[in-house]
Amino acid sequence: MSKLSALLLLIVACGESEVGKLEVVKKQICACKDVTCAEAAMKLLPKPDDKTSHREQGIARDMVDCYAKLVEAAKPAAAPAE
Repeated sequence: MSKLSALLLLIVACGESEVGKLEVVKKQICACKDVTCAEAAMKLLPKPDDKTSHREQGIARDMVDCYAKLVEAAKPAAAPAE
């Protein structure tokens, strides 16, 4: 399972009581300048619950988007075609 998939699964599984914590971690991930920073922030995610709210799912999408942008930026540039 990719880190992105694992992140989404973990976030979506958190309960409504964890929304504040999710928001804090989302802000940390989205403020990161590299993948290493984002992965360190992901370690702060709370343990998942069985139910999720639409709000939590939205936060999860935002986190995944921020993480995906960092991963994409970290990829080496393709060699120009000759």
